Amino acid sequence: MNKALLVLLALAIFAGSAFALDIVMDAQRDDFYNTLTGPEDGFIYLGPEAWAPNWTAPDDAEDMSAHVWFAWDTTFFYTYIEVTDEWITVNNATTYLNDALELKIDPDPYMCDETTTGVAAFRLHALSEDDAEVPEAVENVDSGEAGEWSWETVDGEDYARAEISTDTRYGYNLEQRIPFEVIVSGDRVVDNSIGGIIGLAVNAMDNDSGDRDHVLQWSSDLDDMVWNEPYRHGTVTFLEGNKISMSTENTITGLDTNTIDYQPTVGVETDPIAAPVEFNLSQNYPNPFNPVTKIDFSLPTSSMVTMTVYDILGNEVSTLVNEAKSAGLHTVTFNGSDLNSGIYFYKLQYGAEILTNKMMLVK
Repeated sequence: MNKALLVLLALAIFAGSAFALDIVMDAQRDDFYNTLTGPEDGFIYLGPEAWAPNWTAPDDAEDMSAHVWFAWDTTFFYTYIEVTDEWITVNNATTYLNDALELKIDPDPYMCDETTTGVAAFRLHALSEDDAEVPEAVENVDSGEAGEWSWETVDGEDYARAEISTDTRYGYNLEQRIPFEVIVSGDRVVDNSIGGIIGLAVNAMDNDSGDRDHVLQWSSDLDDMVWNEPYRHGTVTFLEGNKISMSTENTITGLDTNTIDYQPTVGVETDPIAAPVEFNLSQNYPNPFNPVTKIDFSLPTSSMVTMTVYDILGNEVSTLVNEAKSAGLHTVTFNGSDLNSGIYFYKLQYGAEILTNKMMLVK
């Protein structure tokens, strides 16, 4: 066989195999994910209709929806999710009730039957401890039975997250890679080779009222018990080229009561977060609010800025910003839990320029 033919053969083998992926944990969509087209190769849309009936349905896609991408190589199982969510919170002391992405994984469905319980569980919260109102209420829940491994010390290496606020979407991105060696449950481990399978249930969780309100789910049987019952999981098959296929039919029993169409919506684009070119103060969101709201502002240059909140009588009730800020888009959070219902004003001062907006607290 001549050298040119050997090179072509080697390239063909390489193209069809699962090679080490160069995916950066930065909560931004990597180029590889843009090659995925649907559940047949590892890309799903969790729309409002995909809610688990144990919880209430979102009002619409702005209230809660998500696009989720998956990939794998010989070392890691990768997940990237772009969530649209009008209200982000991680302040419930019961951490599984917070805004988060949960993966429930059955490492080896061939070892299970309808009586088998126990899965490898992974949860990554929407915000970090620094962003949370109650830091001690937040944890980056680790890896089920392989609890020696934790995300807490590897931010930017094994996971990343980013709050997103653009003209087209408010919400957050999460990105993670989970070592196959920690995806275990009892004696069950993953066959992470082409043609290998795992059971999987995906939960995107939303807390709008201080409790879990919505759960958008991919599984064979939309039910809260996917957390511990592998026969409710969908089936993931590892494909060549680092892709996966996703079937809502369960491998153990053939169960598939799920009729949701998870085909991604057309025209999903990366949200650009471009540096603003003007001084601007946005309307707070949500508005009216109870008791927490967010305020966006943009600066054309780095400068000392102040943002102050006043009641309707002109009394100062809170200073939200009083420091130098870089050029670009910024977001601050205002908590009115100690204030009475009513109209308040927030003022942003940048050099000699001042902008003011009105907001309403309703309890």
